[in-house]
Amino acid sequence: MERRKAGRVLKGLQVVLGAAFLVSLIGGCASTFIVMKDGKGYFFGSKSEGLYKMLCESGDLKSILDDTQLSRGDKDSLYKYNCDLNERSKEKITEIYASLKPEQRRDLRLAFQKHGYDINLLEC
Repeated sequence: MERRKAGRVLKGLQVVLGAAFLVSLIGGCASTFIVMKDGKGYFFGSKSEGLYKMLCESGDLKSILDDTQLSRGDKDSLYKYNCDLNERSKEKITEIYASLKPEQRRDLRLAFQKHGYDINLLEC
């Protein structure tokens, strides 16, 4: 009898821990995507120097954005908040990306792939 009770308690604990894990995963999930090239990867919109060099100094981001169907305003904002040293903002990039329609997000990711980037996507 004690074994059954202990088994039910353990099972209940597993369910609670599993649910807590899912909530933390969803809550901590990135709201953009990871761009990777030449063995290096960064969250799109991060303020890392590596991402800046990879996208901005190389000129890749301008070319990538030109290959999308995004509005001029979205393109300009995505470029500005990734590449303007005085304006770089992870929060703004996340906000812009979240405001895009699913087909616009896909268009952006496909443009990255067209330019030799790998994409690792975990959408929440």
